Amino acid sequence: LRRTSGFVSRSALAALRRKTIEPSGIAHPCRDGAGSASRGSDMIAALITAAAALQPARLRHRAPHRIVQSASATDATERESYLQYNAHAWRGVCRSVVVDATRRRVDYDADLDGKRYSAAVKRRTNGDLEERFSWDDDDAIETTLPSKDVVCDFDGSYSCDRASSLVAGTAPSFTIETGLAVSDEARIRILALYDGATGLLKRIACLDEQRVGATESTGGAALAAEVDDVFAVSGEWAGDATVRRPDNSACRVLKQDFVLRCDGERFYRGLEMRMPGDLFSTDAKTERTLLESYGEVSEPGLAYDSVVFREDGAVLCILPGCYALCPFALDEEKAFFVEAGCFVDEDDRQGQLPISVRKGIMMEGDPGTSSRFLARSVRLYAPKRELKSVTTSYHQLVDGD
Repeated sequence: LRRTSGFVSRSALAALRRKTIEPSGIAHPCRDGAGSASRGSDMIAALITAAAALQPARLRHRAPHRIVQSASATDATERESYLQYNAHAWRGVCRSVVVDATRRRVDYDADLDGKRYSAAVKRRTNGDLEERFSWDDDDAIETTLPSKDVVCDFDGSYSCDRASSLVAGTAPSFTIETGLAVSDEARIRILALYDGATGLLKRIACLDEQRVGATESTGGAALAAEVDDVFAVSGEWAGDATVRRPDNSACRVLKQDFVLRCDGERFYRGLEMRMPGDLFSTDAKTERTLLESYGEVSEPGLAYDSVVFREDGAVLCILPGCYALCPFALDEEKAFFVEAGCFVDEDDRQGQLPISVRKGIMMEGDPGTSSRFLARSVRLYAPKRELKSVTTSYHQLVDGD
């Protein structure tokens, strides 16, 4: 799982930075108030209201300052990178858990965990992607991913929701899918599958994939598969985020700091955002604690660690090198978010990382010395499962447990 060359050049990223957009309100991943923010000032008010019940937590570490620039996704660069990166043949292994949303339990998935498969992804002329997903010992599943349903990023990473299934012959699930580029030749897809009729979470799966025909790389990034329990993910992470509209029509850069702590029984998760005063200017910076929550760690002996956030009605499941945070059930009358992330190790040679925290690319100052990074994607929904925004962030470990 090594990186060779980047699909998006530095000049292309620089061109993206020079683009400007008409600044409009973009929703941000907090738990409540997702459906009303449409302009900058209204967005700030919504964020404050959503966080009113939370206890503020200030993180001690700060990432290097990123230049806040406008970028445009109306340019074809991001869309073309997404198509070029994903339209290939892939080989992978599935890591999976089944979820009992009623009992709020996560268990080993005896049917799918550890199974190998092939995924042949072809590009249509209209920008849709057709996929033939074939387990080594089972029938193939054929799906189409419409271009209009995808929110994509600089490096080929993307997220979407669609009706799909991992088991041939079963009813499609409402699936929230996140694809994260680990390197030029490797990607992670994290799927949260909900029962189409009841809205209950039934499975979380991680598809760890390598491009067919890929050769060993001499440098770059690799999935940190040893990060697979509540202690391994703990630490303080500082980084940058981009917020996008569902139609990819606007993109905004801001700062996000992320902290995860565990004492073996309780798990703490905090998220802080730093941004210009009105979100769309370079005026004085403000800090907002967006989210602070505590969860209960799963009992020892289970195949994979999980954390239940009872007040939020959500579960955090940790699979080798990645995680997903999902509500146990989707309520048509309530806002919700689904978050997925993967942990990446990069050696000391230059490589292109998912949201580039690289010297000379949209950065000022020293990006730090840690070789471990965390790529995250958060899809924020209003009631009726209406997608409001997608936030992709990239964090560097600044204090690990």
